[in-house]
Amino acid sequence: MEDPFLLLVILTTLTCKHNIIGADLTKAPGHMKPFGYGRPMVEVEETFVTPDPETFWKNNVYALKPLKMKGAASISPAFSKWTDDYFLSLDMSNENTVTVETVKKESRQQKIVQMDFQRFVQEYNNSEIYMVNSVPQTICKDVVLPCPLQCQYLVEKGLVEALMWYSSGGTNSVVHTDSVDNINCLYRGKKEFILIDPSKYGDKVDLDHPEGSYSAVDVDSVDYTAYPGLAEVEYIHVSMEAGDCLYIPYRWIHQVRSYANNLAVNIWWNHHIAPEINLDLCNAQCDLDLTLDALEFRGFGEVTTVDGIRDHFETFLGVSSRVSFKRFQRALLGEDLDMLKERNAGDEHLLYLRQNWTQIQKVMMEMDSYLDRTLGVADDNQHDEL
Repeated sequence: MEDPFLLLVILTTLTCKHNIIGADLTKAPGHMKPFGYGRPMVEVEETFVTPDPETFWKNNVYALKPLKMKGAASISPAFSKWTDDYFLSLDMSNENTVTVETVKKESRQQKIVQMDFQRFVQEYNNSEIYMVNSVPQTICKDVVLPCPLQCQYLVEKGLVEALMWYSSGGTNSVVHTDSVDNINCLYRGKKEFILIDPSKYGDKVDLDHPEGSYSAVDVDSVDYTAYPGLAEVEYIHVSMEAGDCLYIPYRWIHQVRSYANNLAVNIWWNHHIAPEINLDLCNAQCDLDLTLDALEFRGFGEVTTVDGIRDHFETFLGVSSRVSFKRFQRALLGEDLDMLKERNAGDEHLLYLRQNWTQIQKVMMEMDSYLDRTLGVADDNQHDEL
């Protein structure tokens, strides 16, 4: 190259974007440290006044911009009522058991058990168990739907799940992304979220674990030599206290740690219905009587759009070009139980597939180009194993 100035510009650009070609990443700040350490970190946008739905949707949901809402959870009776003694005083004899994880550092290969909710309350403080389950029906009346979500169409058509996260603290999630929009409200303890904007750094974070959209990186000791992209990203930091709510946009990459006795509820909703929401039909004044017991949560299984079915099978089954198209079809039909078991899909997913196969077929007819590109059209004998 004859122009030395141009060469300097190119080398400078490569240095900024790629930590200098051949750099020793073992010396980079954050190597073998917890996820998020050592790199530039900015604080999330924060508001002390919970926004009305129109403001929230225009400024945050449509813009895919996270937001911490101080005190937004304190409007719910749960904020003051949800003590262990309160839970144990309730008549919950008709409740189903809840799903309990057995280790606090998330591993998606860990043993999952079913346990009576009140038994969990009696035992969790002296063990590693961690409840991750839909909010039990008896206490749904204690949680007000977050004010920014009180829009008619969303309430009627778009709510996916309300999950309760309950532990004695010290939990630690994998780095992952969700195919839904999310508001997480904290009722006890403290949480720390580390967010990454996928539009800026999505190509730097390895989320291609065979079981779904998450990374195999050790969040307590990030090895830059194995995950060099993580040495190049900017992190957004969120510190939450009891009473706070956090909006995590669709597909935003995040990792979560909890501290002290910890209890949170997150509301997941269908990102793809956003264009159909008429903001004029959202509540101008927050309805404190609009509690979870009055709402219908449709679950991740309801698939009505091409985007929705793509999200579901990418995120929850982790399908990729390493799985043959025919094997993918057999899994959808419930005929390849091994594939479902490999991905911890569970009986509920299988039941959904069988009950809704006609609708799934209709949607998949619109997905030909996507399936050809993503899953391939390999013969049944090719690329069948992961």
